Amino acid sequence: MIRWYLRAAQSNARRLSGALALLCSLTAGAAIHQNPDSSLRENAPSVSSSAWFGGPDLSDALDQFGIARGSTKAGIVASWLKKIEQDPAVAQRIPGGVRELEQMFLDEGKREALMSSGLARLTPADRLTYLQLFTHLLDEFVPVNCFGLVDINEVMNRITLAQMSDADAELYLRLIYKVLVSSASGGPVRLPTRQQYSEAVEVLSSKIVIELDADPVNLDRYQSYSAHPESSTPSDVCWTTRVTLHAIERMPEPERDFILMPAIMNSDAASLASPDGTNPAMTPLPWRGGRVEPAMP
Repeated sequence: MIRWYLRAAQSNARRLSGALALLCSLTAGAAIHQNPDSSLRENAPSVSSSAWFGGPDLSDALDQFGIARGSTKAGIVASWLKKIEQDPAVAQRIPGGVRELEQMFLDEGKREALMSSGLARLTPADRLTYLQLFTHLLDEFVPVNCFGLVDINEVMNRITLAQMSDADAELYLRLIYKVLVSSASGGPVRLPTRQQYSEAVEVLSSKIVIELDADPVNLDRYQSYSAHPESSTPSDVCWTTRVTLHAIERMPEPERDFILMPAIMNSDAASLASPDGTNPAMTPLPWRGGRVEPAMP
């Protein structure tokens, strides 16, 4: 599996783990997407027709997004908005305040650029916390058939802030706040060397084997999805994504960050695995004892 993700990563870092780029593309998605359950909100307006970040009446916005007025979660959201408005670092990065932030979150390209920059500048501990929360939300709210979808980004965007527990919502918004502040810091970003990345891939490979209990059937299924993602079912997508994220969670530092950072920064992971950056010929497979095999042409 790893060899195929490395090859595809030459053009798109999302293939690196089947889910890592979602850490950027999904970020804040729950804060700007309404509850998709039409049985509850058949006439709910579209995201673009109302301002989640307050608008003329925060209470009305809370109603539209399924958060009860006066609830603990409503207080969490109000406190977060106030913090965003008053933070000078965020104001420097986003001078238009929460209105501009809303527009950035609604623009996929700007959202990914902002969140990539911020996630890359978090501490390793905070990156791990974000990964753990992301994985927890996937496990809790996404059914095994991925809602019948094969685009995991679309799947995860179905999760709303209203669905989260108060504790998860508070953690989620707290982490996004840290991402915004770190994005404004302009601090240096350290990417792994080729050797560090290669060694981290070996660690990830072994953790995938552990996550699958070294079961030959599951290992073959994992390899099959990686070799032919275009023919995978929604259940395959959900299963493989869960396996990969849980395996990354198992990794120690700094190897975990050596895997996460190239994906977050949309770097050419293949160039980290191969001297010429074009044909990563030898990378460990998460099966058959983690032996090394040549990459498929």
